[in-house]
Amino acid sequence: MKKLALFLSFLFVISCSKDPIIYTLTTSANPSDGGTVSPSTQQYDEGKTATITATASSEYVFQSWSGATGSSNSTSVVMNSDKSVTANFVKKKYALTTTVEGEGTVTEKVIKAGAATDYNSGTIVELTAVPSGEWQFMEWTGDLTGSENPTQITIDKAKSVTAVFVKKQYPLTVEIEGEGTVSEKVIKAGAATDYNSGTIVELTAEPSDEWEFVEWTGDVISTENPVQITIDGSKTVKAKFMRYFDYKVPSHDWENNTPWISVYEKIFESGFEKHHSISHSNTFWGIADFNLDGFLDINLGIPDNDEIPIDFSLFILNDGNDSYYLDNNFPYESSGEVLGSRKTIIGDFNGDSKPDVFRPAGAHDNLSYPHIIMSNGNKYEQKIIDEAPLLQPHTVSSGDIDDDGDLDIFVSQAGENDGFLINDGNANFQWKWISEVIEDFDSGHLYPNNKYGYYGFWSSEMTDVDKDGYVDLILGGSYKEEVYDSSLDGPSIFWGDGSGKFYLNNSTTLFIAKDIDYSNGRSISLSHDYAVNDVDGDGINDIAIFSETSSQDDNNYWLYHFIKGTGDRNFIDKTKEWLPENNIKNSINHVWIKLMDVDNNGKIDLVESEPRIWLYTSQWRNSLRWEWNGSRFEKIN
Repeated sequence: MKKLALFLSFLFVISCSKDPIIYTLTTSANPSDGGTVSPSTQQYDEGKTATITATASSEYVFQSWSGATGSSNSTSVVMNSDKSVTANFVKKKYALTTTVEGEGTVTEKVIKAGAATDYNSGTIVELTAVPSGEWQFMEWTGDLTGSENPTQITIDKAKSVTAVFVKKQYPLTVEIEGEGTVSEKVIKAGAATDYNSGTIVELTAEPSDEWEFVEWTGDVISTENPVQITIDGSKTVKAKFMRYFDYKVPSHDWENNTPWISVYEKIFESGFEKHHSISHSNTFWGIADFNLDGFLDINLGIPDNDEIPIDFSLFILNDGNDSYYLDNNFPYESSGEVLGSRKTIIGDFNGDSKPDVFRPAGAHDNLSYPHIIMSNGNKYEQKIIDEAPLLQPHTVSSGDIDDDGDLDIFVSQAGENDGFLINDGNANFQWKWISEVIEDFDSGHLYPNNKYGYYGFWSSEMTDVDKDGYVDLILGGSYKEEVYDSSLDGPSIFWGDGSGKFYLNNSTTLFIAKDIDYSNGRSISLSHDYAVNDVDGDGINDIAIFSETSSQDDNNYWLYHFIKGTGDRNFIDKTKEWLPENNIKNSINHVWIKLMDVDNNGKIDLVESEPRIWLYTSQWRNSLRWEWNGSRFEKIN
């Protein structure tokens, strides 16, 4: 019985000992390339503890467990059931730091300028540089280079990028009209310089000698000087300079104060064909600023070969660089035909401050009316002066003889019809015979040939010789050979008093032609021109005279005289002392002379009207020139 019980107990024990319970542990990585998990899959007896380790791949880091707890890459679970554990990995994160140099932002939902944001490794970020108002993007620096905008950057480590902005730059162009410069360490005249936007530039206009600043035009409209301009865009500014001329001075003063330029050469340079028809210096051309740009131009009346009428003028303009061009479009209208002229004078005859051109017209043995190429608004018109008689004048000069503020004109036909054109201020003239203006003038003297005539003036000038404020009249021409001649004894000054009258008994004879003893036996037949200036610096005007001598051979001889003023309207002949080389062979007719400092060295020169003379013989020669050395004139040419 005991044995049976023992056996039954053994069977009971055996029946109570079951097989062990086994659980499975399954692991995985999320994402699958984020790393590995160990163990991957394994069975555990019930109740056993399983240790799990996560190992991150490159550019990933362990983040968390799913199906298990813990924040480290190693965890454990008790195997009381089948378990599934996932190791969660995430991309490594790097800081992308952007900074701004200048003014602007870096956008496209990436960062704010100067902030730092972490991005998953491998993230591609597009950066767009957005400049502020007057700034512009220039380049990227740091971990990103180049100037492409927008651009992309791959985040594979901590990166720092700078967006460089610079102020916008604009050109400031300064143009010059006239003669002068624009300075104050800003730009050179005519050049363009780039300036940062917002820069304030001060421009100072500095006119050249004899010029004055007028105005700024373009992107600055102002007459202030200096002036400021803010550079907020491309700017162009023109500084206008102007040189103004006084055209109401006597014709002598204008002629002796215009530059000593070679007008013939300038005329030919402009394309005008060389021809004897303009061979007389100052006979058919006048110098003035006709287009009012401050530069002296040339007006040429053509042709001038006596019998051919002139019905137009040529305007040869200075481009400001001492280069001349023929302007066929210059606004000029002709109103009629006149014959050639022996002299041209410049003056403001209609009171508009613009230059007019007066030509007495007429020609050898041909009569014509004088005329003016006169300014009228923005154009020039030819006005025939038919208030005068038909003339063939040898000389013309202008000055305000009646002191009413306008220019009156003297013309002489050298034997007939000498007279004055008295101006009303608007270039309307009243003709007065010479005997109506010069008192005591005997216009009815009987010549030996039984013809009536006047003194026969070949030359005249008007200027204030004695500096008393009134215009004087210098006259000369054919001189007395016999006592019965009505001619003057020599060139004479008729002293003005502003009344519009001159008086024979208030005149001074500069020299008596028949008494000249330095002409190698030849007599003075007539005088052609006069020039007045204070040669020796004593405050008293002196006078140079260009005369023609009679000759027994085929050669022409010419004399230059010097008459020194001594005060009180008295003069002495200083030709021998001042100008020993005064006897010139083979000069030419109608060469006007000047007393002026042609080379600006402080010394007065006696010169023919321009540096080069075009001769009748189709040749050039250098102008005659002497320079004052303090006691006498020395020959230069």
